[in-house]
Amino acid sequence: MKRKVLLFTSDGIADPASRIRGYLVARCLSENGFDTRIFMYESTKTNIFMRSLHIIKDFLIKINVVIKSGKEDLIYIQRGVNSLSQFSFIFFLFSKFILGKKVIYDIDDGLFLKEPFIINNLIRLSDLVIVGGHGLFNYAKKYNENVALIPTSVDLKKYSPVAFRKCDHVRLGFVGSPSTTNYLRLLLNPLGELAKHYDFEVRVISSPSYAGYKPFNHLFKSFEKRGVKVKLIPWSAQGEFHELRNIDIGLAPLFNGEWEKYKGGFKVINYMAAGIPPVASDVGEHKHIVQDGVNGFLCKNDQEWFEKLRKLIEDENLRENMGANARKTAEEKYSIEKNAKTLAKILSELL
Repeated sequence: MKRKVLLFTSDGIADPASRIRGYLVARCLSENGFDTRIFMYESTKTNIFMRSLHIIKDFLIKINVVIKSGKEDLIYIQRGVNSLSQFSFIFFLFSKFILGKKVIYDIDDGLFLKEPFIINNLIRLSDLVIVGGHGLFNYAKKYNENVALIPTSVDLKKYSPVAFRKCDHVRLGFVGSPSTTNYLRLLLNPLGELAKHYDFEVRVISSPSYAGYKPFNHLFKSFEKRGVKVKLIPWSAQGEFHELRNIDIGLAPLFNGEWEKYKGGFKVINYMAAGIPPVASDVGEHKHIVQDGVNGFLCKNDQEWFEKLRKLIEDENLRENMGANARKTAEEKYSIEKNAKTLAKILSELL
Protein backbone atom coordinates (compact mmCIF):
# COMPACT_ATOMS: atom_id res chain seq x y z
CA MET A 1 0.00 0.00 0.00
CA LYS A 2 1.27 3.46 -0.92
CA ARG A 3 2.02 5.87 1.90
CA LYS A 4 -0.42 8.80 1.83
CA VAL A 5 0.39 12.51 2.09
CA LEU A 6 -2.33 15.14 2.42
CA LEU A 7 -0.78 18.41 1.23
CA PHE A 8 -2.45 21.74 2.05
CA THR A 9 -1.47 25.11 0.55
CA SER A 10 -2.20 28.67 1.62
CA ASP A 11 -3.13 29.83 -1.89
CA GLY A 12 -4.08 28.72 -5.39
CA ILE A 13 -2.01 27.57 -8.34
CA ALA A 14 -1.44 31.15 -9.58
CA ASP A 15 0.62 31.83 -6.45
CA PRO A 16 4.30 30.95 -7.10
CA ALA A 17 4.93 29.36 -3.69
CA SER A 18 1.75 27.25 -3.78
CA ARG A 19 2.34 26.25 -7.38
CA ILE A 20 5.98 25.23 -6.96
CA ARG A 21 6.31 24.14 -3.33
CA GLY A 22 2.77 22.75 -3.25
CA TYR A 23 1.36 21.50 -6.54
CA LEU A 24 4.70 20.54 -8.14
CA VAL A 25 5.94 18.84 -4.96
CA ALA A 26 2.66 16.87 -4.67
CA ARG A 27 2.99 15.66 -8.25
CA CYS A 28 6.60 14.61 -7.77
CA LEU A 29 5.92 12.82 -4.49
CA SER A 30 3.27 10.83 -6.34
CA GLU A 31 5.99 9.79 -8.77
CA ASN A 32 8.16 8.69 -5.86
CA GLY A 33 5.95 6.17 -4.13
CA PHE A 34 3.44 8.35 -2.26
CA ASP A 35 -0.30 8.60 -2.68
CA THR A 36 -0.51 12.38 -2.60
CA ARG A 37 -3.67 14.48 -2.44
CA ILE A 38 -3.42 18.25 -2.63
CA PHE A 39 -5.89 20.74 -1.20
CA MET A 40 -5.30 24.26 -2.44
CA TYR A 41 -6.94 27.39 -1.14
CA GLU A 42 -8.38 29.67 -3.81
CA SER A 43 -10.99 32.39 -3.51
CA THR A 44 -12.36 34.76 -6.16
CA LYS A 45 -14.52 36.57 -3.59
CA THR A 46 -13.78 40.29 -3.31
CA ASN A 47 -16.48 41.19 -0.82
CA ILE A 48 -14.98 40.96 2.70
CA PHE A 49 -18.04 39.22 4.18
CA MET A 50 -18.27 36.65 1.37
CA ARG A 51 -14.52 36.09 1.48
CA SER A 52 -14.70 35.44 5.23
CA LEU A 53 -17.52 32.93 4.74
CA HIS A 54 -15.51 31.19 2.04
CA ILE A 55 -12.46 30.92 4.33
CA ILE A 56 -14.56 29.39 7.12
CA LYS A 57 -16.26 26.94 4.74
CA ASP A 58 -12.92 25.93 3.19
CA PHE A 59 -11.41 25.44 6.67
CA LEU A 60 -14.26 23.17 7.81
CA ILE A 61 -14.00 21.09 4.63
CA LYS A 62 -10.28 20.56 5.27
CA ILE A 63 -10.88 19.66 8.93
CA ASN A 64 -13.35 17.04 7.71
CA VAL A 65 -10.77 15.69 5.22
CA VAL A 66 -8.26 15.18 8.05
CA ILE A 67 -10.85 13.55 10.32
CA LYS A 68 -11.69 11.02 7.60
CA SER A 69 -8.04 10.35 6.67
CA GLY A 70 -6.12 7.20 7.61
CA LYS A 71 -4.24 6.92 10.88
CA GLU A 72 -0.81 6.86 9.23
CA ASP A 73 -1.43 9.65 6.71
CA LEU A 74 1.07 12.52 6.83
CA ILE A 75 -0.22 16.09 6.96
CA TYR A 76 1.94 18.45 4.89
CA ILE A 77 1.23 22.17 5.32
CA GLN A 78 2.80 24.48 2.74
CA ARG A 79 2.73 27.85 4.54
CA GLY A 80 -0.87 27.37 5.70
CA VAL A 81 -4.27 25.90 4.86
CA ASN A 82 -5.68 29.25 3.71
CA SER A 83 -4.80 32.94 3.77
CA LEU A 84 -5.25 33.34 7.56
CA SER A 85 -2.48 31.97 9.79
CA GLN A 86 -4.87 31.68 12.76
CA PHE A 87 -6.89 29.02 10.93
CA SER A 88 -3.69 27.25 9.93
CA PHE A 89 -2.57 27.12 13.56
CA ILE A 90 -5.92 25.72 14.73
CA PHE A 91 -5.80 23.17 11.89
CA PHE A 92 -2.25 22.22 12.92
CA LEU A 93 -3.13 21.79 16.62
CA PHE A 94 -6.24 19.77 15.80
CA SER A 95 -4.37 17.46 13.40
CA LYS A 96 -1.41 16.86 15.67
CA PHE A 97 -2.80 16.84 19.19
CA ILE A 98 -6.44 15.77 18.74
CA LEU A 99 -6.01 13.29 15.87
CA GLY A 100 -2.39 12.34 16.61
CA LYS A 101 -1.12 12.98 13.06
CA LYS A 102 2.46 13.61 12.07
CA VAL A 103 2.62 17.10 10.60
CA ILE A 104 5.19 18.59 8.20
CA TYR A 105 5.46 22.36 7.90
CA ASP A 106 6.98 23.90 4.77
CA ILE A 107 8.14 27.53 4.88
CA ASP A 108 9.93 29.54 2.20
CA ASP A 109 9.69 33.12 3.52
CA GLY A 110 10.33 34.91 6.81
CA LEU A 111 6.67 34.72 7.87
CA PHE A 112 7.77 34.76 11.52
CA LEU A 113 8.78 38.41 11.08
CA LYS A 114 5.08 39.27 10.70
CA GLU A 115 3.49 36.72 13.05
CA PRO A 116 6.19 35.41 15.39
CA PHE A 117 3.97 33.62 17.93
CA ILE A 118 2.04 31.50 15.41
CA ILE A 119 4.89 30.75 12.99
CA ASN A 120 7.50 30.04 15.66
CA ASN A 121 5.12 27.58 17.31
CA LEU A 122 4.33 25.91 13.98
CA ILE A 123 8.07 25.44 13.53
CA ARG A 124 8.63 24.28 17.12
CA LEU A 125 5.78 21.76 17.24
CA SER A 126 6.08 20.22 13.76
CA ASP A 127 7.41 16.68 13.33
CA LEU A 128 9.46 17.97 10.40
CA VAL A 129 10.16 21.45 9.04
CA ILE A 130 11.00 21.88 5.35
CA VAL A 131 12.70 25.18 4.46
CA GLY A 132 13.62 26.79 1.15
CA GLY A 133 16.94 28.44 2.03
CA HIS A 134 19.95 28.67 4.33
CA GLY A 135 18.69 31.66 6.32
CA LEU A 136 15.45 29.84 7.10
CA PHE A 137 17.35 26.67 7.95
CA ASN A 138 19.45 28.46 10.57
CA TYR A 139 16.37 30.19 11.99
CA ALA A 140 14.22 27.05 12.18
CA LYS A 141 17.03 25.10 13.84
CA LYS A 142 16.68 27.36 16.88
CA TYR A 143 13.20 25.90 17.48
CA ASN A 144 13.30 22.40 16.00
CA GLU A 145 16.12 19.90 15.43
CA ASN A 146 14.28 18.11 12.62
CA VAL A 147 14.75 20.61 9.77
CA ALA A 148 15.50 19.81 6.12
CA LEU A 149 16.59 22.26 3.43
CA ILE A 150 14.82 21.52 0.15
CA PRO A 151 15.34 24.47 -2.22
CA THR A 152 12.49 25.68 -4.38
CA SER A 153 13.05 23.57 -7.47
CA VAL A 154 12.07 23.53 -11.13
CA ASP A 155 10.75 20.98 -13.59
CA LEU A 156 13.66 21.11 -16.03
CA LYS A 157 11.69 19.20 -18.67
CA LYS A 158 9.61 22.34 -19.15
CA TYR A 159 12.65 24.61 -19.44
CA SER A 160 14.38 24.00 -22.72
CA PRO A 161 17.47 26.25 -22.48
CA VAL A 162 17.12 29.56 -24.30
CA ALA A 163 18.79 29.50 -27.71
CA PHE A 164 21.58 32.05 -27.59
CA ARG A 165 20.82 35.14 -29.68
CA LYS A 166 23.45 37.32 -31.31
CA CYS A 167 21.90 40.76 -31.21
CA ASP A 168 22.50 44.47 -30.79
CA HIS A 169 19.20 45.02 -28.97
CA VAL A 170 19.55 43.19 -25.63
CA ARG A 171 16.48 42.27 -23.60
CA LEU A 172 16.69 42.37 -19.82
CA GLY A 173 13.92 40.53 -18.02
CA PHE A 174 12.20 40.57 -14.64
CA VAL A 175 9.68 37.84 -13.79
CA GLY A 176 7.81 38.44 -10.56
CA SER A 177 4.57 38.76 -8.68
CA PRO A 178 3.09 42.25 -8.15
CA SER A 179 4.56 42.44 -4.65
CA THR A 180 8.14 42.00 -5.93
CA THR A 181 8.18 44.53 -8.77
CA ASN A 182 8.91 47.29 -6.26
CA TYR A 183 12.46 45.93 -6.07
CA LEU A 184 13.01 47.33 -9.56
CA ARG A 185 13.35 50.77 -7.92
CA LEU A 186 16.87 49.71 -7.03
CA LEU A 187 17.72 49.74 -10.74
CA LEU A 188 16.43 53.21 -11.67
CA ASN A 189 19.86 54.83 -11.58
CA PRO A 190 22.06 52.04 -13.01
CA LEU A 191 19.63 51.30 -15.86
CA GLY A 192 19.24 55.01 -16.49
CA GLU A 193 23.02 55.35 -16.88
CA LEU A 194 23.19 52.28 -19.14
CA ALA A 195 20.41 53.71 -21.35
CA LYS A 196 22.73 56.61 -22.21
CA HIS A 197 25.17 54.19 -23.88
CA TYR A 198 23.29 51.06 -24.98
CA ASP A 199 20.12 50.03 -26.77
CA PHE A 200 18.21 47.62 -24.54
CA GLU A 201 14.71 46.89 -23.29
CA VAL A 202 13.46 45.79 -19.87
CA ARG A 203 10.66 43.20 -20.01
CA VAL A 204 8.59 42.97 -16.84
CA ILE A 205 6.55 39.77 -16.77
CA SER A 206 3.91 40.07 -14.05
CA SER A 207 0.24 39.57 -13.23
CA PRO A 208 -2.15 40.91 -15.91
CA SER A 209 -4.19 42.70 -13.26
CA TYR A 210 -1.09 44.65 -12.32
CA ALA A 211 -1.10 46.83 -15.45
CA GLY A 212 -3.34 49.34 -13.73
CA TYR A 213 -1.59 49.28 -10.37
CA LYS A 214 -0.68 52.91 -9.60
CA PRO A 215 2.70 52.37 -7.88
CA PHE A 216 3.90 50.36 -10.86
CA ASN A 217 2.65 53.00 -13.32
CA HIS A 218 4.67 55.57 -11.39
CA LEU A 219 7.74 53.32 -11.53
CA PHE A 220 7.17 52.75 -15.24
CA LYS A 221 7.18 56.51 -15.85
CA SER A 222 10.30 56.93 -13.71
CA PHE A 223 12.16 54.51 -15.98
CA GLU A 224 10.88 56.26 -19.10
CA LYS A 225 12.11 59.64 -17.80
CA ARG A 226 15.58 58.10 -17.57
CA GLY A 227 15.39 56.85 -21.15
CA VAL A 228 14.83 53.20 -20.20
CA LYS A 229 12.43 51.27 -22.43
CA VAL A 230 10.11 49.09 -20.33
CA LYS A 231 7.55 46.62 -21.63
CA LEU A 232 4.95 45.06 -19.34
CA ILE A 233 4.07 41.50 -20.38
CA PRO A 234 1.13 39.67 -18.74
CA TRP A 235 2.22 36.56 -16.88
CA SER A 236 0.42 33.26 -17.43
CA ALA A 237 1.32 29.70 -16.49
CA GLN A 238 1.06 28.72 -20.16
CA GLY A 239 3.06 31.65 -21.51
CA GLU A 240 5.83 31.97 -18.90
CA PHE A 241 8.31 29.64 -20.60
CA HIS A 242 7.75 31.28 -23.98
CA GLU A 243 8.41 34.72 -22.50
CA LEU A 244 11.55 33.49 -20.74
CA ARG A 245 12.91 32.52 -24.14
CA ASN A 246 12.74 36.18 -25.14
CA ILE A 247 15.07 37.31 -22.33
CA ASP A 248 18.86 37.65 -22.62
CA ILE A 249 19.68 38.69 -19.03
CA GLY A 250 17.64 38.04 -15.87
CA LEU A 251 17.24 40.73 -13.20
CA ALA A 252 16.82 39.87 -9.50
CA PRO A 253 17.17 43.02 -7.36
CA LEU A 254 16.39 42.80 -3.63
CA PHE A 255 16.47 45.28 -0.77
CA ASN A 256 18.97 44.42 1.94
CA GLY A 257 16.42 43.95 4.72
CA GLU A 258 15.31 41.32 7.23
CA TRP A 259 12.52 40.00 4.99
CA GLU A 260 14.87 39.61 2.02
CA LYS A 261 17.37 37.68 4.16
CA TYR A 262 14.92 34.76 4.26
CA LYS A 263 13.67 34.75 0.65
CA GLY A 264 14.35 31.56 -1.30
CA GLY A 265 15.85 33.03 -4.48
CA PHE A 266 13.44 31.36 -6.90
CA LYS A 267 13.62 34.24 -9.37
CA VAL A 268 17.32 33.50 -9.92
CA ILE A 269 16.70 29.73 -10.11
CA ASN A 270 13.97 30.36 -12.70
CA TYR A 271 16.38 32.26 -14.95
CA MET A 272 19.10 29.66 -14.51
CA ALA A 273 16.79 26.81 -15.50
CA ALA A 274 16.18 28.60 -18.81
CA GLY A 275 19.91 29.15 -19.36
CA ILE A 276 19.63 32.90 -18.75
CA PRO A 277 22.52 34.58 -16.89
CA PRO A 278 21.11 36.20 -13.72
CA VAL A 279 22.26 39.50 -12.24
CA ALA A 280 21.15 39.65 -8.61
CA SER A 281 21.53 41.65 -5.43
CA ASP A 282 24.20 40.25 -3.14
CA VAL A 283 21.60 39.46 -0.46
CA GLY A 284 20.35 36.38 1.38
CA GLU A 285 19.96 33.12 -0.55
CA HIS A 286 21.37 34.71 -3.72
CA LYS A 287 24.83 34.29 -2.16
CA HIS A 288 24.33 30.51 -2.05
CA ILE A 289 22.90 30.23 -5.58
CA VAL A 290 25.09 32.56 -7.64
CA GLN A 291 28.83 32.16 -8.04
CA ASP A 292 29.79 35.71 -8.92
CA GLY A 293 31.27 35.85 -12.41
CA VAL A 294 30.67 32.13 -13.10
CA ASN A 295 26.94 31.39 -13.36
CA GLY A 296 25.74 34.96 -12.86
CA PHE A 297 26.65 38.23 -11.19
CA LEU A 298 26.07 39.54 -7.66
CA CYS A 299 25.76 43.29 -7.04
CA LYS A 300 26.16 45.32 -3.85
CA ASN A 301 25.53 48.85 -5.16
CA ASP A 302 24.58 50.99 -8.17
CA GLN A 303 28.12 50.95 -9.56
CA GLU A 304 28.29 47.15 -9.54
CA TRP A 305 24.86 46.90 -11.20
CA PHE A 306 26.06 49.27 -13.91
CA GLU A 307 29.42 47.54 -14.48
CA LYS A 308 28.16 43.96 -14.44
CA LEU A 309 25.17 44.62 -16.65
CA ARG A 310 27.45 46.56 -19.00
CA LYS A 311 29.73 43.53 -19.33
CA LEU A 312 26.84 41.25 -20.24
CA ILE A 313 25.30 43.74 -22.65
CA GLU A 314 28.61 44.23 -24.46
CA ASP A 315 29.95 40.67 -24.43
CA GLU A 316 27.89 38.07 -26.29
CA ASN A 317 30.32 35.27 -25.43
CA LEU A 318 30.06 36.08 -21.73
CA ARG A 319 26.26 35.92 -21.92
CA GLU A 320 26.41 32.58 -23.69
CA ASN A 321 28.97 30.98 -21.35
CA MET A 322 27.41 32.33 -18.17
CA GLY A 323 23.97 31.17 -19.32
CA ALA A 324 25.33 27.65 -19.94
CA ASN A 325 26.87 27.60 -16.45
CA ALA A 326 23.59 28.84 -14.98
CA ARG A 327 21.70 25.97 -16.61
CA LYS A 328 24.27 23.49 -15.31
CA THR A 329 23.75 24.82 -11.78
CA ALA A 330 19.97 24.36 -12.13
CA GLU A 331 20.48 20.78 -13.32
CA GLU A 332 22.85 19.93 -10.47
CA LYS A 333 21.10 21.63 -7.53
CA TYR A 334 17.58 22.77 -8.36
CA SER A 335 15.96 19.94 -10.32
CA ILE A 336 12.58 18.94 -8.87
CA GLU A 337 13.23 15.33 -9.91
CA LYS A 338 16.39 15.13 -7.77
CA ASN A 339 15.08 17.14 -4.84
CA ALA A 340 11.74 15.28 -4.78
CA LYS A 341 13.65 12.02 -4.33
CA THR A 342 15.48 13.56 -1.37
CA LEU A 343 12.19 14.77 0.12
CA ALA A 344 10.53 11.38 -0.44
CA LYS A 345 13.38 9.67 1.44
CA ILE A 346 13.04 12.12 4.36
CA LEU A 347 9.27 11.59 4.55
CA SER A 348 9.71 7.80 4.43
CA GLU A 349 11.99 8.01 7.47
CA LEU A 350 9.30 9.98 9.30
CA LEU A 351 6.71 7.20 8.94
